[in-house]
Amino acid sequence: MERSKSQRNSSLQGDLKRLGALAYHRLENSDELVRKFHRFRRRDHADLDHLRKLYSWLFVPITLWPIDIEGLCRAAFDRASSGNRLDTTMILLIDLLPSTPSERTQRKVSEHEHAVQQGNYEPLIQARHKYDQIESQLAGDREFQTQWNSIRAQFDVRNFADHKGIIRRRLVTERSMRDHWPFRWTKTADRFHAVFDVFCQRWNLYGMRRDRPLLLKLTANLTPFGTMIFVPAYWSFDPKRDLNWRAITTLHKARGVQKQGPKLITNQLAALLEAIRAVTLSREADSLKLKGEARTSWMLKELGKDMRTDERQLRRILARARDGT
Repeated sequence: MERSKSQRNSSLQGDLKRLGALAYHRLENSDELVRKFHRFRRRDHADLDHLRKLYSWLFVPITLWPIDIEGLCRAAFDRASSGNRLDTTMILLIDLLPSTPSERTQRKVSEHEHAVQQGNYEPLIQARHKYDQIESQLAGDREFQTQWNSIRAQFDVRNFADHKGIIRRRLVTERSMRDHWPFRWTKTADRFHAVFDVFCQRWNLYGMRRDRPLLLKLTANLTPFGTMIFVPAYWSFDPKRDLNWRAITTLHKARGVQKQGPKLITNQLAALLEAIRAVTLSREADSLKLKGEARTSWMLKELGKDMRTDERQLRRILARARDGT
């Protein structure tokens, strides 16, 4: 049965509200995608299941996106809206996306994103005084001011600032990989970024907000592939005192990370072998026509269990064999 117009509007408003609760201006960036999907979903399209899966990822915190989901949605929705099928590679890409993370994971990561957006790492960091000390020294450093004035004299730095007045250096990614590594000196922008990157390394900055230096912080950040801890070069690092490991571990485990370790693996293997043995014994009990308490007692004895063991534990052992864990 087709939903009423009021139901559709309620669903649309609910999705917009969900998007508006996320960090990094998600509603501002993806409002039209939500509206486009709600218009499109009422049509009969061969790729609707893939489009629904893709749409569900639009509401996942951007920290957990493996690629630009918003851009992928825009390309897929535009193609479908024009009456075309998604190409095979795009279908493969959507198929490769895992199920969306649990609500608990998304909630924890969303809270982390809002804190990061405000530059607030204090819940994870316990040595703010080290940052404050260097920031205070930097504010009064004459050499720093002289170098910044020299850069301003050669470049109109406003051309490289964002809407907040912030100029950011180019990023160094995992394993020091840099897309911008080849040296270029032809364009003014190339010259500025080369100069500014070196300036930021000299003073341990991630950028400038107008004339104010933005000093690097000790941080812990989630990424789609793991949790990254960044220790600035100037920081005298004390791993026991400087980081709130309990909070960082909780954040990392929000993904649903399972416990690991040699002892745990050994115990899991032993439990699985026991479960397989229990299945074999169950078949033998069938051939012996054992039933009820006699069957349970015989199986427990063969498994080397205390005869006072609850029958429910035997059922759990058998269930473990079915689950393969």
